Amino acid sequence: MTPLGEPNPLPPLGGLLDAPYDMGFPYGQVRTMMPYLMQDGYGRSADMTAVDTVVLENSRLRATFLPGWGGRLWSLVDKETESELLHVPDVLQLANLALRNAWFAGGVEWNIGTRGHSPTTCSRMFAARVGEDRLRMWEWERLRGVVFSVDAWLPEDSAALFVGVRIHNPSAQDTPMYWWSNAAVPETADLRVIAPAKRAYRTSYEGSLSEVDVTEAVQRPARSPDAADYFYLAQEPWIAVVDASGRGLKQVSTPELKGRKQFCWGNSTGGKRWQQWLGGGPYCEIQAGLACTQYEHVRLRAGDTIRWVEAYGPAGIEPDLDVAAFDAALELEPGELFSLGSGWGVLEDPPTSGVSFPESALGVEQQPWLELLRSGTFPDGEPNSYVHGAEWERRLAAAPQNWATHYHRGVIAHADGRTEQARRHYEQSLELRRTAWALRGLGLLDGDAELLAEALAEAPHVWQLAVEAVDARAGTDALALLDSLRPEVAAHGRLRLARVRAALEAGRREEAAALLKAGIEVPDLREGEISLDRLWARACPGEPVPAHYDFRMHGG
Repeated sequence: MTPLGEPNPLPPLGGLLDAPYDMGFPYGQVRTMMPYLMQDGYGRSADMTAVDTVVLENSRLRATFLPGWGGRLWSLVDKETESELLHVPDVLQLANLALRNAWFAGGVEWNIGTRGHSPTTCSRMFAARVGEDRLRMWEWERLRGVVFSVDAWLPEDSAALFVGVRIHNPSAQDTPMYWWSNAAVPETADLRVIAPAKRAYRTSYEGSLSEVDVTEAVQRPARSPDAADYFYLAQEPWIAVVDASGRGLKQVSTPELKGRKQFCWGNSTGGKRWQQWLGGGPYCEIQAGLACTQYEHVRLRAGDTIRWVEAYGPAGIEPDLDVAAFDAALELEPGELFSLGSGWGVLEDPPTSGVSFPESALGVEQQPWLELLRSGTFPDGEPNSYVHGAEWERRLAAAPQNWATHYHRGVIAHADGRTEQARRHYEQSLELRRTAWALRGLGLLDGDAELLAEALAEAPHVWQLAVEAVDARAGTDALALLDSLRPEVAAHGRLRLARVRAALEAGRREEAAALLKAGIEVPDLREGEISLDRLWARACPGEPVPAHYDFRMHGG
């Protein structure tokens, strides 16, 4: 696997990279991923790595979970046929497909919060034994302020693995809620996706959206010319994939999961390139969610809980989804602890049964906020974590003011779209101490390239800040700033790519072409991003785009 690396130290204030179309569902949309930090410190070198797993096994199935990686169901083996039901790559290769950037293909992923791969997908979750034979994984989800838990159990001789999910909103306010369970399966030429639907919404990476019939062509992901999503207008809560012999995977749930979806990469050059980039062979996904599409959120009322049961197994399963048994088990407290999650739930201390947030989970990220809670003061050290919400803002306002309190109040206001309030706090912070952090915040607010360059001068080792500062300039100005960077910072793929862009803007096409032909690799290239092929077309007109630069999700 590729190491995750250190998180991006800069709070994500620039907005989200989104799809080029709008389904018209504004409820629940978010401005940024605050208070999470982005996970973009990985590279492209994979090493053999020991990864903690929890295994559930009976006479018919063996299920392997990764509590350190979002609780992912990594493998589900049908022991009777000795076959793997899920897509399990040989390499766990991180890539920029998630809400916080880092993501990897394979298994069954639990997505919560808002549209996209979950902010917890590459983070450690709490995991413990419940009773004799049940696995429970849980965490405090910071974007929505909810507690969620995933129970898994495998009854004796059962052909189905059962998964029960509970989401609890301990707040006094309603919150938008999103959930999709995504199962990756190997894509073969004869693979067929089956769902109880005659119509589906189709979205594609060329920006189109349409309602289509579920035809033979839709059911065969290996035949799709381009990457596409199909949101089925399903009449029953199940979906399956089968090969020509009828073998495959089925996912079924209680009615709370209304949505069913197929995702396929398609046969474009870019779709194939993305699957190579992710370190495995061809695959597609079948998914299940709380709403009909992934552009919608449901409302989770204040103090309420939503829960459901899913089952996974060979395509022929007809499992008994015993919700009453799941409800009873939810009252059981965790026993033997296998894994510690984050310490944020300790600070929030939400009232809920069946899970706990032990103080042993507290880390350096929580320490300044723990001090604010306990003593009413906030330390003026370098920021290493962030919070959001009115309650934390109130606590910061009540604390003795220093550069750090003003800075964090500015960040909260900035992320919330209160620009004038954010500007005032950044300026007050800078009056007390000149820091890269407040300079950067003010530079982003005003689109001020000089302020971003000044921020970089205060923190020249932060490559992400260098990217922002260079992107704010053009042509020879950008080249001059690139020339001033530390060699280890300038060597990052993002900044080498920025040099190509700047050289083209400065009229130095031959220099840009030489850089591209020498080879540039950007570890955190974004899904749907087409900067490489566009730059190639400008720098090398008339020459075909090399396959390793072609990540276009349609055509070609």
